[in-house]
Amino acid sequence: GGVARKLEVDGDVLEITPLGAGNEVGRSCCVVRFRGKVVMFDCGIHPAHTGMSTLPYFDHINPAEVDVLLITHFHLDHSGSVPYFVNRTEFKGKVFMTHPTRPICRLLWHDYARISKISAEDQIFSSADVDQTMGRIELMDYHDERQYKGIKFSCYRAGHVLGAAQFMVNIGGIRVLYTGDYSREVDRHLPQAEIPNVRVHVLIVESTYGVMTHEPREQRERRFTNSVHQIVKQGGKCLLPVFALGRAQEILLILEDYWDRNVDLHDIPIFYNSPMATKCLRIFETYTNMCSEKVQEQANRCQNPWAFKYVKNMPERHQFMTQEADMGACVVLAAPGMMQSGASRKLFEAWAPDKRNGVIVSGYSVNGTLAHELKSDPESVTLNDGLKVPVRATIKFISFSAHSDYPQTSDFIKTLKANVVVLVHGEEHEMGRMRTKLREEYPDLNVCAPQNCQTVALRVPPDRSADAVGSLVEEITSSKRSRNGEVSGVLVEDAAGARMLMRPEEVAAFTTLNVCSFQQCQRFVFPHSLAVLGRALRETYDDVDVVDGCLVVCDCVRVSLNDQVLCITWDASPLADLVADSISLSALELSKTPPAMQALITQEDPSAKEARLFKVLCTFLHHEFGRLTVDEAAQKATFEVDGTKVEVDFPARTVSCDQDALKARVRTCLRRCETALRPLAPF
Repeated sequence: GGVARKLEVDGDVLEITPLGAGNEVGRSCCVVRFRGKVVMFDCGIHPAHTGMSTLPYFDHINPAEVDVLLITHFHLDHSGSVPYFVNRTEFKGKVFMTHPTRPICRLLWHDYARISKISAEDQIFSSADVDQTMGRIELMDYHDERQYKGIKFSCYRAGHVLGAAQFMVNIGGIRVLYTGDYSREVDRHLPQAEIPNVRVHVLIVESTYGVMTHEPREQRERRFTNSVHQIVKQGGKCLLPVFALGRAQEILLILEDYWDRNVDLHDIPIFYNSPMATKCLRIFETYTNMCSEKVQEQANRCQNPWAFKYVKNMPERHQFMTQEADMGACVVLAAPGMMQSGASRKLFEAWAPDKRNGVIVSGYSVNGTLAHELKSDPESVTLNDGLKVPVRATIKFISFSAHSDYPQTSDFIKTLKANVVVLVHGEEHEMGRMRTKLREEYPDLNVCAPQNCQTVALRVPPDRSADAVGSLVEEITSSKRSRNGEVSGVLVEDAAGARMLMRPEEVAAFTTLNVCSFQQCQRFVFPHSLAVLGRALRETYDDVDVVDGCLVVCDCVRVSLNDQVLCITWDASPLADLVADSISLSALELSKTPPAMQALITQEDPSAKEARLFKVLCTFLHHEFGRLTVDEAAQKATFEVDGTKVEVDFPARTVSCDQDALKARVRTCLRRCETALRPLAPF
């Protein structure tokens, strides 16, 4: 089923509906509807759930209505549902993401399909679905502007991970910015998120850390490296649960630099456990130009920043697990970051009981995962398979997740000058605190924190403005000086709703439109002379001239007669079309009048003229409503429409009828004759 649609004049209601990440972290998916256009931002899975329950609430919409799907970055909680949505729903729109996001998504999606294949009921898409999805994806660079079905959209740097983007969507002049996960902090391998240099009407922003303030990066790195150093120097093993891609690269750079500066650590190995590690680093090498200035400078000096001296790929897991007891102190980065499964979970089970070991959680942990459970400092944890594991190892949480904190988000909102802020991607409590604090800090700001499937409906004032271009600008300036506020031009509106006002002769210069004109022509047999038609037309129009043996009416329609064939020609325009139609009607009515009557037209008395007009009106009514009962003496006509009687009193110029709508319709029909014959007193 689809979302209940609100009908408003001009469709100026903007609807924002989170299908995921509404008062939660995970399965990010947000749908925006405006003026018949539908945009979906992100399409992720929930890391704490399995099977179909990991998906956003797709049953709340009609996927066939979605025009564009915009993916901000490769993390599965933002992209993991794309193969399902593209292949297993009725979605027929386009999918866009940045260049680095696509190859990394391919790796992660194939890995997810492989792991979930172990349990058939948990598999939401297959590797074949992933391969088919890749052909549907279109790529964008930062600051590219695309347009599809009247939707303009562009992307900006978001920090967070390689290729992460914020998407700006413009529909009918209303700009919506969706940040996805973003960070305004400059770190070792990525630049900070950009602030778009345009006015934003609606900002959809993450609220992952609520009202928290991150400690300074240098201080956080020092605390992290000191903690790792302390664990390994006491002979312990240090587990760093990380996402296979993204923030892992930041931690690898920190450890590589720290190891290089501390000689006593050179013999302690750092293992990076990810089957995709080598492929991933190739992708990072390919897109070094999108990394931080420091990484680019290294690359420019022909030094590969991703060729680590102290970091090694971890041996095959079973081989490592048999050897690790004899290995001694080491550091292992293992996925996934929330330890819900995989290598990080297995290593936690093996190392948590030993107090010499340590676990440092460096990313965000979602409620319902093992990493989140460890926040409460439990003496033991019971895993999903029922295994109870004592926790004697050191547990620390030092975040490198590259999500915006409250001061960053507040400054972001202030700079963008957004009218409305919609919070997503945050736990309910943290999101509520953030909404309250933003309202206190910005009293005039409309801040919303919708739950999943809860629609935020915003009434947008109709935009009736237009940009004047070309020589018309000078005319407008002159008219303001002379206090004459009227100018005329051609108003052109493009598919995205942007309007420009210009002179007709400048349309080709300022738009992609091809300027042309249509010349229309009507021909039919006319048994009388052009003079007879001219006399009839002068009863309707003051502007009827004879030029080169032809009639020119209202300076826009030309009438000629050759071999009793009347030719009416004009350049198409609303006025010329109306005049040409009235000339045709007059000529056709004259064709039905006896020639003797034509000779008397200029001499007939008023009563005869009224009788002639009455006959024309009766003919017109007969064509429009069918059979008439005509009283020629009284000049009255009666007829029925669907059982309702209508009486037309021509001398009194009145219409009698019990139904107001039908009466108005008859009056309208009679008034059409005014332009074709002569002005009549109003009915």
